Amino acid sequence: MQRKQDRQSKMHAHKTPNKGKQMFKQVWLTLCVWGSLSAAAYAQQIDLGVAAQYSGFFFGNVSKIPDIEGRMALGGDLDVGGASIGGRVPAGSTQASLVVGGNLVSFTGGTIWSNGHTNSWGEYVGTKSNNVAKYHDLRKVNVSPIDFAAERTYLTILSQQLRDTPPTGTVSQLYAEVTLTGSNRDIEFFNLKAEQVKSTLNFALKNIKPTAYVILNVAADEQRKLRLSINMKAFAGRNQRTLFNLHDTDVLNMLNVRVEGSVLAPYACVKDSSGHLEGTIVAASWDNSMEIGYGPFLPTK
Repeated sequence: MQRKQDRQSKMHAHKTPNKGKQMFKQVWLTLCVWGSLSAAAYAQQIDLGVAAQYSGFFFGNVSKIPDIEGRMALGGDLDVGGASIGGRVPAGSTQASLVVGGNLVSFTGGTIWSNGHTNSWGEYVGTKSNNVAKYHDLRKVNVSPIDFAAERTYLTILSQQLRDTPPTGTVSQLYAEVTLTGSNRDIEFFNLKAEQVKSTLNFALKNIKPTAYVILNVAADEQRKLRLSINMKAFAGRNQRTLFNLHDTDVLNMLNVRVEGSVLAPYACVKDSSGHLEGTIVAASWDNSMEIGYGPFLPTK
């Protein structure tokens, strides 16, 4: 939760990976003062940093993904077939639509897009196998343009900060309806349990401004697993101001669901998922065929 000036400098930190220690110091100082903010903490800025530039931001490996409409960055290896990457990247973009911090294991078809045209490229640090289509513009770099270790530290601390923020609203359930009742604030926080986001349920919103940010801190089950499959039609049109903070999830499944919002899950391996996610997802790794759209989380002011 950095101020605007700090956020701008952090957004450029990926160009100079040796600044990772400096970034860690900055976010650690933020964490140290967090306890003194108490109930006023929700007034601080919420920003996904470098990850906000990507629809998918993963610290480890990515496999099986068929379609991601924004940019994708991963710190590990890429192993996909005919994936489509960057189909809705805005006009005027000058960044690579794909960043791979590890190896290109397989990328046999598909397209790397930018500005609605098939003219973008990817960058990778490791090796490129013979299972990569020759027509892809994939450029070898000596140093990753993203400091994944520094971003992981920043985003993990951010997740902890959000988890520890006192809720501004209440959660109630009647039969299949899970109602989030807010307090008409600009930023609303809710705490939910794993059993409150399963597939047989649907969200309902009450006393939440149409322009409000909604932060949902969702706790995993005892095995640190979470199935995020609740009906989210209530969040349609709110996706760029909605964030699911999965602060303790190790294994994440999203089955037959349209996720209307971004997901911050710094420890999670995303597996056995299907449907569509209209936002940014931050996770440890990705191994499933769910589609990821383009709806970047907008930082709070």
